[in-house]
Amino acid sequence: MLVLTRRLGETIVIGDDIIIKIVDIHGKQIRVGIEAPSEISVYRGEIYERIMQENKAAAEAAAADEGSVAENVKELLKEKATSKDGSAEKVKDSIKETD
Repeated sequence: MLVLTRRLGETIVIGDDIIIKIVDIHGKQIRVGIEAPSEISVYRGEIYERIMQENKAAAEAAAADEGSVAENVKELLKEKATSKDGSAEKVKDSIKETD
């Protein structure tokens, strides 16, 4: 980690297009201004951590849903196949192919 000392009004440049400027100092609080291209997301650390946790939880829930959806589709296909004449074997074969 690079640690720099800056005074009020001084800047730090990252790459060609990110500028960090110390805009205000009040006691232990420092206000920082950040100029960056719109395609670069800038978050406070605690907000970024919350976003990552929520994304992880959503991905886990989606993965669980995909498994249950696949099982439900297989069951529906089996039910439909047994209700029609002679097509059960075709549907069973197609289910085996998707596994």
